[in-house]
Amino acid sequence: MVKVSVIVPVYNTSQYLVRCMEALVNQTLGEIEILAVNDGSTDNSLEILKRYEEQYPGKVRVLTKENGGQATARNLGIRESKGEYIGFADSDDCVDRTIFEKLYRLAKKDDSDMVECHYHYLQETGGKKKELKTRGNIRAYGNRKNMFIDPQVSPWNKLYRREVLQKGEVTFPEGLIYEDTAFYIKSIPFVEKESYLAEHLVYYYLRGSSTMNANKSRKVADIFAVLGDILDFYKTKGFYEEYREELEYFCVKILLCSSLSRVGRVTDHALKEELLSETFRFVKENFPGYRRNKYFSGKIGCYIRFVNRSNSRWISTVLGRIMKG
Repeated sequence: MVKVSVIVPVYNTSQYLVRCMEALVNQTLGEIEILAVNDGSTDNSLEILKRYEEQYPGKVRVLTKENGGQATARNLGIRESKGEYIGFADSDDCVDRTIFEKLYRLAKKDDSDMVECHYHYLQETGGKKKELKTRGNIRAYGNRKNMFIDPQVSPWNKLYRREVLQKGEVTFPEGLIYEDTAFYIKSIPFVEKESYLAEHLVYYYLRGSSTMNANKSRKVADIFAVLGDILDFYKTKGFYEEYREELEYFCVKILLCSSLSRVGRVTDHALKEELLSETFRFVKENFPGYRRNKYFSGKIGCYIRFVNRSNSRWISTVLGRIMKG
């Protein structure tokens, strides 16, 4: 029996791929399958993956598809997986060789549908590594509603019971960035029990430039489609009223905090104004009474009640500078 299926989307990451794969094929958990999904790479990533498939038959499976983005690769991996649980790994990052054994053991011990661990957030420059402050408040949640409050939404530090994802028809929205956000939030109603392992077992690397080019600027608008996907999912599945306050907090906080900071880095003035207008249109249409939400308290509550369309250009610029710096 395959205990854990690890899904690894791969696109032109040959520079880091061997390090990633070595950590996965040498996991201390024996009953594991590694589904490496080559998403139309144009470098020698596929060649590297094929070598591992030949060297580790039955453990490494290489799936090849036309380039369609990380979400399409992960969704294909979910459909092809055979494990009792599903985990994810990014091909340009690295995991501890004990991660899947430890997460699986805790999942079985607690009979949990989702298990989460902590991670190292690293910046690598000139061969030297610098530890950065991690994102999200990673902890034991205790109940489903608490899972909406300041989580780390990425899938690469979690293990999910495969049956839960299949039953809930939980997938990554394709063709969009911020797809991790939708996947995590859509899984919550189906997680009967979650567990937390207080160990740093993932090494996540900060890469790329902070420059907001034209393509990145346009993709900032994907957040509206992602949050719309979440709301449609909850309404279709009949969970919306049960989690309305939590969804309101989660969506509004994203739009008026992290998303607003990305808008602040957009250099095209017309596009920036369009994104700001869409931000407040989305909030007004979906959450007109958000300022009364019980989760907005303390400093974040004061900020949320202060920001509005008229001062959003200035606030977004300030947040953008902080993010860039």
